[in-house]
Amino acid sequence: MSARALSQLVALGFILLGIMAFSLRSCTRNEVREGLQDSLWRLTYDVQFEAEAAESEVKLWLPSTSSATEVEIQEFTHLNLQGSEQITPINKNREYVFTSKLGGKYQVMAEFEIPLRPRNTWDEQSQSVSLTSAARSRFIKGSQILDTASSNVRGVLQTLPRGELTEGEYVQNLFDYCSQELKSGTAKEGLDGVVDALVFHRATPLGRARTMVTLCRAEQIPARLVSGFEMRQADQAIPHVWVEVFHGHQWVPFDPTYGYARHMPYNFIPVRRDDEKLVRATGVKNLVHNYTVMRLAPPDSILQSEVRRPSQIFDLTRLPVDMHEIMSLMLLLPLGALITSFFRNIIGLRTLGTFAPALLAMSFIYSELATGLVILVAVLMAGYFGRILLDRLHLLMVPRSSIVLTMIILLILFGISLIDYAYPELGVRAVLLPLVILTTLIERFFVTTEEDGTGFAMQLVIGTAVVSACCYFMLSWHDIGEILLIYPELHFFTIAAFIWIGRYSGYRLVELWRFRDMVK
Repeated sequence: MSARALSQLVALGFILLGIMAFSLRSCTRNEVREGLQDSLWRLTYDVQFEAEAAESEVKLWLPSTSSATEVEIQEFTHLNLQGSEQITPINKNREYVFTSKLGGKYQVMAEFEIPLRPRNTWDEQSQSVSLTSAARSRFIKGSQILDTASSNVRGVLQTLPRGELTEGEYVQNLFDYCSQELKSGTAKEGLDGVVDALVFHRATPLGRARTMVTLCRAEQIPARLVSGFEMRQADQAIPHVWVEVFHGHQWVPFDPTYGYARHMPYNFIPVRRDDEKLVRATGVKNLVHNYTVMRLAPPDSILQSEVRRPSQIFDLTRLPVDMHEIMSLMLLLPLGALITSFFRNIIGLRTLGTFAPALLAMSFIYSELATGLVILVAVLMAGYFGRILLDRLHLLMVPRSSIVLTMIILLILFGISLIDYAYPELGVRAVLLPLVILTTLIERFFVTTEEDGTGFAMQLVIGTAVVSACCYFMLSWHDIGEILLIYPELHFFTIAAFIWIGRYSGYRLVELWRFRDMVK
């Protein structure tokens, strides 16, 4: 196998290794993150009733399939109940109907395990749906409870002129009226009804929702009630009612009680649409229904995530936070070297060494750009004038360079003292790393000057400055550093890129420019 083919094979191997390592780490992190963010809840229905005779019926509405999983329905006391589930065609409600074979007392319990995922907030809002003419007529139609022809309803609509408002703006006005103008009331005061709510300007949560639906339907805007639960710990959970308005090919939620508009929190689970009752019964008496919401324990993998394992060695984020910044910067250095390799091998721009541009850029980031530029100019000026003065002494190269470096170090140390005196809040930390890096570069610059002349050395300085500028923009990209800290295996792709650049044998762009006359 030729070296070129072997290089291509090794590069592809690193790419595959990077994909596998990245996928494995990503899946592991997602699993942990989902376990920390997600929560599992149990919603329990407890329905007790007494059937007066055979064929008595009790209907339960269940959480939607997009919200609830692992539904388990149990019946107690008697086995003389028959049950069946169906989904209504218009509202997509899940209904479970129990029919008694004999009269007597019954107890039915239904349990639902409901996972809550904050990242998938209100999935229904993002789903576009089509509304048939029959469905539209259904959702703009009034009723005895939602009396759209009431004089009180018309009076309120006259105080809220539509004018040039869009439908969305007008719905917002209706929502603001129901949520702000209607104060809180109780069911004992008879404030569940629309008329009483508009007359007394007070309403229960159900009264607010009914009022908004009635006002929307009176203006020929499709709207419906939604009844469900807020997932929070409660031994006696009370169903909550809000509103959905059909606008822009979507059912948009509004909650005039809690003030949510166009968005419902992820912990509100819809159960039944177009009505507020979750249990209906015919031919029964002494109907009692209670609801319980309980938070379940997280998975064992989350509870035991702090147990020490050898695999944690490959997780750099577990190290102290104080080290994250410098580690992110170090992980960016290979990208700086990749930029340098590209400029040297593809473009043909020469620099003072392979890592010099990346190190120079890192020194500027570590000390801030302005401070680094001041130090760079000071070092170059001190070195240049020191060399001119020492030329007359005709000293050997090594002693002469050592004298120049001594002068540079003294100059920078006094510069540090000056900076600390003028700006004590900066601290000496801001210049120590640039001092070490720039002193090394200056030594390389003077050695190149002695061996190849000042002109060639200045070409290297210009090339180093150009490449360092590109490296600076790359190294200052903090988001990339954070990603590499989480997924350091991404540098397998960097190694593959190094291999491909290392096998490049074509013309450099600078050479095409230098020999353009020969091409002509």
